[in-house]
Amino acid sequence: MLKKLISTLGIRTFSAAVNLAIAVLLSQYLGPAGKGTQSIIITTISFILIFSNFVGGATLVYLAPRYPVEKLLMPSYAWTLLTGIFSFVVLSVLSLFGNRYALVESRYIIHVCVLSILNSVTGIHSNILLGKEQVHKSNLLVLFQSLFLVLCLLLVFTVFGQWTVDAYVWSLYISFGLCLVLSTLYIRSFIPKIRIFSLGEYIPVVREMFRVGIQNQVAHITQLLSFRLSYYVLEKYKGPAALGVYSNGISIAESIWLVAKSMALVQYSWVSNSKDRDESAKLTIKLVMVCLVLSLLILIPLLILPAGAYTWIFGEGFEGVRPVIWTLAPGVAIYNLSILFGHYFSGTGRYYRNSGISTAGLVVSAVLYFTLIPAFSVTGAGIATSISYLFTSLLFLWHFAREYGNWWKEMFPKRSELKAMLAQIRSKIK
Repeated sequence: MLKKLISTLGIRTFSAAVNLAIAVLLSQYLGPAGKGTQSIIITTISFILIFSNFVGGATLVYLAPRYPVEKLLMPSYAWTLLTGIFSFVVLSVLSLFGNRYALVESRYIIHVCVLSILNSVTGIHSNILLGKEQVHKSNLLVLFQSLFLVLCLLLVFTVFGQWTVDAYVWSLYISFGLCLVLSTLYIRSFIPKIRIFSLGEYIPVVREMFRVGIQNQVAHITQLLSFRLSYYVLEKYKGPAALGVYSNGISIAESIWLVAKSMALVQYSWVSNSKDRDESAKLTIKLVMVCLVLSLLILIPLLILPAGAYTWIFGEGFEGVRPVIWTLAPGVAIYNLSILFGHYFSGTGRYYRNSGISTAGLVVSAVLYFTLIPAFSVTGAGIATSISYLFTSLLFLWHFAREYGNWWKEMFPKRSELKAMLAQIRSKIK
């Protein structure tokens, strides 16, 4: 497991650096308003993916060890296609009522839906890999998608001189398409031969996929709404330029979750394949402690950077990034608990617990967004988001503590455990 954790953290760290380069390129060449439009496009794609994942999402990690892979793929593909078509209809209808109701500009609707389908299929393959404990290959897909995108952006911005949001959209097509091909090659080894099952054979599998998927995705829908509802509220009240500044601030602040998300990926794969809930809980507690310490070490340099540093990185108009990071800092630090406790409940099949907590967090977020953003703009969005993160994390901790009463005793590793970990690290280095 230590090898997987180190490998995952290394790949995800490099991916985060590449994603920062993408944010810098978009900010420098598109400016605050263009960056705001880009944020709306990628956020809308994320929302569509949430609904696609009702069948082909993270629940495949839980189901892949329990069902034949080929029996999981066809329902996942079919649902992804249906979701893409339905999303196109909904977004088109909303745009007919004017800009006030449109989630994304009408000329980008078809692109958003097609890109969602491409990315969703890659996500299906990635989750199958995680379910089969092929964490390294799943990580590589994340890395390559970022690499392909940054290379495409460099090409269209610097060589062809296309400084437009359209250039970003076509770069997404290339990076998503290449990763789809690569992910298909990765999962071929888990499909010994193509088999066509009868409808009767698919029914129990699909029923289980929906049962587990709905429980899991309700949590993801409410969680993403809690995270990104602020984007739409801020864009409507203060315009795309304010959103461009805020989106950069939140991307940098949330980068401290790199450690927690890397560990959670391995944790979820391990817990899903484990039958010992007590050991799973102990592992989760230790990971929480490590993530809190490392995240604080990452967060401190971000807080002490002067406003001029962010203007130098992103360009003129982005001096407001620093106050956004300061307002988000307490919330993103404590949210490490939500990430790891949430993956613990998901790995043990209790997706309903995550759904309930995330829904409560969404209610708090919505009230705060519509109260604070009109009055305080990007600062209000940061404060509201931070309070929402804090509220959700404390709820996760309360539920976990009810189940595992002595959790606080496990947070600090024993001397024997430290010695064993150091021995493993030495052996890997050798």
